[in-house]
Amino acid sequence: MRIVISVDMEGASGIARERETGYPRGLAGDPEATPDYLTARRWLTADVNAAVEGAIEAGAKSFVLHDSHGADRRNIVLDELHPAVEVVRGMPVVFYDYRELDASYDAAFMIAMHSRAGEAGIISHVLDWPLVREVRLNGEAVGEAEITAALAGQFGIPTVLITGDNVVCEQYSSWARGEVETAVVKHSLSRYAVRCLPFEKARSRIREAASRAVRRVGTTQPIALAGPISLEVAFADREIAWYVSWMPGVKYDGAFSISYKGEDMLGVYKALLAMYWIGSNGANP
Repeated sequence: MRIVISVDMEGASGIARERETGYPRGLAGDPEATPDYLTARRWLTADVNAAVEGAIEAGAKSFVLHDSHGADRRNIVLDELHPAVEVVRGMPVVFYDYRELDASYDAAFMIAMHSRAGEAGIISHVLDWPLVREVRLNGEAVGEAEITAALAGQFGIPTVLITGDNVVCEQYSSWARGEVETAVVKHSLSRYAVRCLPFEKARSRIREAASRAVRRVGTTQPIALAGPISLEVAFADREIAWYVSWMPGVKYDGAFSISYKGEDMLGVYKALLAMYWIGSNGANP
């Protein structure tokens, strides 16, 4: 059995603040080298290892991990990673590098996820806060977890596991109508504070959930959104929304939001990332 894993960072065991994830921008020196971030990388890697161990117990044999936090930030500590795991890393890996997705995977795991923008989950956002205020697919507000699962679904891959705080696990499970195993490793008190489980307990939850997830492979269906798919993005700045509206096929509401329709999720994913890169470009005033 072959598993593909999308790894973010904000939802990892123990993480409570952005500086532990290599943000915010503007930290003195190289943000990848701050002590908080270097420590949190090990916490994240241990969460991944727990998921892999649980999956192997249930019969999984092969794993490919997409190191997707920060687009070009290499987060996983390779010499501490379980030896059964191959890694896709570099630029750009956002949710997945879609060129590496295909029907040879039996299932997908999402590790260390966070809730969508506006939620009370720890470090909640979609792509970039406060730049992006909301993303909607077919009229429904979504976060990175839903986008990640829908992209996997485009390739026929069912997402069977999500780990993170209580908010993202509840949010995603509701969207997926319960067709997922969850491992809650911490409980958010707000966007800025969280009650963390002891590491041993958190990783035990991840192992057990991963084992259950592998055992349900074959009964969980991919989340495949039928086209055409509508995408709506609300930005914090009307000028940025206007710049994004210059993209072919994009409509502008005259204020902060744009809309787009794509034939499939892969097209919508590419459009969303193009919008994000336009919006976050340093040439913006």
